[in-house]
Formats: sequence, structure tokens, C-alpha cells
Amino acid sequence: MELSAEEKKVLSGVTFHSEEIENGELCDEDKVILENMRAVKKYLEEKYSKYQFEITGCEPKEGTARDYDEWYYKALEIDRDSAFIARASEVDGKLVIQDDFYGELIRKDAQEEIRKLLTADGFIVATVNVNFWEYFGDDCGQDIDASKVLTGKIPAGNDIKIFLDGSKVAGEDFDGEVTKLEKCFKKYDIKGDIYVVFLKDANGDIVRDRLYSDSFELE
Repeated sequence: MELSAEEKKVLSGVTFHSEEIENGELCDEDKVILENMRAVKKYLEEKYSKYQFEITGCEPKEGTARDYDEWYYKALEIDRDSAFIARASEVDGKLVIQDDFYGELIRKDAQEEIRKLLTADGFIVATVNVNFWEYFGDDCGQDIDASKVLTGKIPAGNDIKIFLDGSKVAGEDFDGEVTKLEKCFKKYDIKGDIYVVFLKDANGDIVRDRLYSDSFELE
């Protein structure tokens, strides 16, 4: 059986049948893993046709509480330290795949949208970080809309971290500012887990220069 260098590397990391894999002599178990690996890569390339992907590893479900295998991958066009993750599970005899790559495509737009609405309501924004906890299949592709995700029309498990300038907070009433922030998000119908940090100024270090922090959830 002909295997690419990428396939040999991943399979060897999963099954440790290095010699058999190198010779293309796969056991039935390894053939299933290879088939699923190829299916995941094909799924990603068809769903996100503007990108090239490389599968970098797999964490099988065996021995875990998960009902899906985790496949680690990277997009060759994106410089990122950590891997993206795709989930693959068998449902009614069919391999069902979901991924987290959509988050990379909408993150900048989502962060800019949050920054704009906060600025419009008078907050001095230092940094906004937005992440997403959900995995999507073919139902959400490369044209997913950041606004629909932020407002919960597409429920993606929004995790929004906001770092604000705390130097202008009157009387250091941070609780009052958090209440204003929550009202602001409700006005714009933003959904998700919100974590807010006030820094000593707009250029403060997000770790060392914290004055106050709080969190709330909007459903």
C-alpha cells in the first residue's frame, strides 16, 4: 500500500507499527485509521477550498470517555503554534466529521465587531480575544458569518475576553462598569461567556497590570 510521508508519520505515532507502516503492510486496524485520516483531510480540503491542510496527529477514542477520535491538523497558509482539531465519529455506519477551523476564519471580524460596539458605548478597549468552543460539520463552511455567531444565531460557544483601560473609571467603580458592559452587550444581542479585565491603562500588560476582573454569561 502506497503511503505518503505525512501518513507514515501520523500512523507510526498512533499505532507504533513502524516497520509495517514503512513497508506499507498495514494490519486491518491501521487500514481503518488510514482511511479515516484520508477522509478527514479530504473533508477539510473540500470544506475550506482556499486552504491546504496537513494532518499532524491523532488521539483515538479508545481508552477515553470520548465517542470520537481527535485529529490534529494545520493549515499551511496560517502560522500558528498549536494545532487545529477535527472530531471524527461513526454514526449509523458513516464517518461524521466536525472541525474548529471556522473560528480561525471569523476571529478577526468578531474581535473587531466587539471592539467597535464597545468603543461606540464609551469603553476604552485595550485588547479583545474571542474563541469558540463548538465544532461544526458541513453545515458551517468558510462563508460563516461572524455577526451570526456573536449574536447566537449560530451557537458556537462564544468565549469573549475583554481588556479595558481602568484608569478612567470614576471612583474605581469597576462593578458599575461591568454592569454597563453587560447592558451594552445585551443591547447588541451578544451571546457567550464574557470575561472582563480592567488594566491600569490602555497599554497595560494583560497579565501584570490588572486592576480588577469579573465575568458573566449571556444566553
